[in-house]
Amino acid sequence: MKPASCSAVSSATILHKFKPAARIGKELLAELGYRASLSGQSDHPALAWRRTGLSGLSGERDGPALMVPLPLATFVDGAILALKSLSGAPENLPINGSLLLGERARLMNLSRYGRASPSGHCRLIDAKQSRFALNLARDDDWALLEAWLEEPATTWEDVIRIALSQDAETLVQRGGEIGLAISLDQVAESKPWFTETSYSSVRSVRAQPLVVDLSSLWAGPLASHLLHLMGAHVVKVESISRPDGARSGNAEIYHLLNGGKQCAAFDFYSADGRSDLRKLLAAADIVIEGSRPRALVQLGIDAEKLLAQKPGKVWLRLGAYGDDESRVGFGEDIGVAAGLSTIMQKAWGAPFFVGDAIADPVSGILAALAARTKWQAGGGSLIHLSMRDAVGRAMQLNGTKDDWPAIASEWQALGETDDADLYPMRKPSAPIEEIGASTRQIMARLC
Repeated sequence: MKPASCSAVSSATILHKFKPAARIGKELLAELGYRASLSGQSDHPALAWRRTGLSGLSGERDGPALMVPLPLATFVDGAILALKSLSGAPENLPINGSLLLGERARLMNLSRYGRASPSGHCRLIDAKQSRFALNLARDDDWALLEAWLEEPATTWEDVIRIALSQDAETLVQRGGEIGLAISLDQVAESKPWFTETSYSSVRSVRAQPLVVDLSSLWAGPLASHLLHLMGAHVVKVESISRPDGARSGNAEIYHLLNGGKQCAAFDFYSADGRSDLRKLLAAADIVIEGSRPRALVQLGIDAEKLLAQKPGKVWLRLGAYGDDESRVGFGEDIGVAAGLSTIMQKAWGAPFFVGDAIADPVSGILAALAARTKWQAGGGSLIHLSMRDAVGRAMQLNGTKDDWPAIASEWQALGETDDADLYPMRKPSAPIEEIGASTRQIMARLC
């Protein structure tokens, strides 16, 4: 196989109602109001899943690696084909979307842990008549356990024991209200992956957009990274006192997602810092952010006002759940909320995590596609992207009641007999900057 061509696989295997990548890409563009004809091929979803390096992440720790019987890889391949159709230099973008799903897992050498996520931060936990996912990714989360469970709890074992006697929906509701990343393990009701509020549009005088990225960690930075590869000028914005937590994580991943971006940092606690940030946001063509609403209000940032003041601006807001902007979520628990672990239960008889924080790369790819498509059409859009519903869209269930054990078994055999190389890992596109390295230059030139 030649990975660079992302060749198709001719097979009589079960594909059911799952669509090929080019058709998916065309549909995504149509959902964003853009009509285009796409061409391009992708590997069978089972082969693509193995070639991403993700095939070892689902299943019991001491058991076999289990195939995910969903066309997630084909979906993101279609999204990347759509992005390439909008780019003047499509060769700069990744060879396919599947590759992006597995990059972090391969760099971190992650593995499977049954009911614990590959990162170890999230667990699937049984409660009365149901199951939920709890993500304790932040140190401060542990201090919330006693208030959440209404009795002392300091370990995962405590959580598992206490939850068995409590109602799952009540636990999820109460946990969400106090700021825990928690979700029911169920297939979510099908909803649009984004909503849009329209403002005045105008063709930009710039050949490439100025992107100001307020986000952190993975989904948002991946979106701005893809826009950078398409030629956008990207400014990564951080708080001087609280920079992107990814800086202290895996250096290779951080470099891959943030190379080539200019870095600006502001003191969010000072009037001058907040004023400079607002000036930069006013100058931007595309803004990407994933903050809860009150965080921006505290900074005096009014997205609607900025959109009204500058025709053609695109403001993309990443949220865990489209119907609750204040609710916290991370890639692992959001994937469970969409239904991934439920499908694994149906296919294999037990719930497992799917991929590596899968909602992050899926949402990041779709965020880049939405922002670029809307900007090229003249902008004037406030886009709310729901990460849960983005994963739901990628699952392509469409209300079907498929024979999940049959699909899983057949796709498992495909993956186990595939001896092709994994997709080649990418190299960073450009150097990375230290926090705030370009603040003065950016403010002098753009504002």
